[in-house]
Amino acid sequence: MQRKVFCASAPSDVYRAVSTANGRERFWADAAPETNGVIAFRLADGRTDESRINDAVQDQRYQLRHFGRTLSFTLTPGEGGGTDLTLESDDPADCVEVVALLLRLKALVDFGVDLRNHDGTRTHAYADS
Repeated sequence: MQRKVFCASAPSDVYRAVSTANGRERFWADAAPETNGVIAFRLADGRTDESRINDAVQDQRYQLRHFGRTLSFTLTPGEGGGTDLTLESDDPADCVEVVALLLRLKALVDFGVDLRNHDGTRTHAYADS
């Protein structure tokens, strides 16, 4: 299953958001430090995962094994600027989560906005947690 979004930001900005701890912690996770190719995710709902990075090609592709499924971010320079971003998951049940993740990423890189609610009592079934 894959979903796409257009970001007005350059591929380097989008790639930095998904490939660095600081970037991931601004739209995705409460904590996401990386050591030796493994990201220690801690999400707002308290779940944790040791996510192995499978592939990282600067400004083009970032793939990791995350909570038992593979997530692949593919970045393509948009015509006239910006980035066409595709997020693919090998789990068909991920549709809602993938769309929420893409929109939070776009809000961060294009507008500097964190769309998450940051309320620990509102995490289950909330797209903005």
